[in-house]
Amino acid sequence: MENSKKIRKRGRPKTLDKDTLLNVAMFCYWKKGPGNISVNEICKTAKISKPGLYREFGGEDGLMRSVLVNYEHKIFEPILKMLESDRPFRNSLEDLMSFITNVDDCQDNPKGCLLVKMRESQSGLGKETQIQINIAKRHALKKYENWIERSKEKGEFNMTISSRFAALYIDAQVSSALSQLARGEKGSEVKKILSMAFSVFLHE
Repeated sequence: MENSKKIRKRGRPKTLDKDTLLNVAMFCYWKKGPGNISVNEICKTAKISKPGLYREFGGEDGLMRSVLVNYEHKIFEPILKMLESDRPFRNSLEDLMSFITNVDDCQDNPKGCLLVKMRESQSGLGKETQIQINIAKRHALKKYENWIERSKEKGEFNMTISSRFAALYIDAQVSSALSQLARGEKGSEVKKILSMAFSVFLHE
């Protein structure tokens, strides 16, 4: 016999706004550091249930990996995009330093870089997050390396070192600068240090 009644779907309705949660979690991890805030605190801040978060991301590791991907797309990728312009190497380098050290003094805004913070505590994070950190690092190094290669082709980078080594050096200096900013050091002072570190590239 045909049942004319509508069959109700089992389970609770899905009301979780994934984009909103990712942005809230990104802010929390970025501001406090990935090891200094719990899933419970994130759920409270985002005003969602813990079971809802686990249904969406499978757990803290899945959430953190998704947050990092979100951060890469919205925050980190625009920085790397700057290196793809046709501006001379010297000018692009200045743009990079200015962008990194242009710090908002508002106490509520996170300082430094979420990716760098995750890299610094990588061994204590979940497997999925660690994999994503390594993917992000390789991506950044490739962008730096391509930038150096293009600058060499234009005759703007004359040091006799490999592009790979130059990329590793840039990554190390940028990460150090972002760590200093996260500790609360002044952007103007960090920029001076970064300028000195990068001056090795600008000797004629």
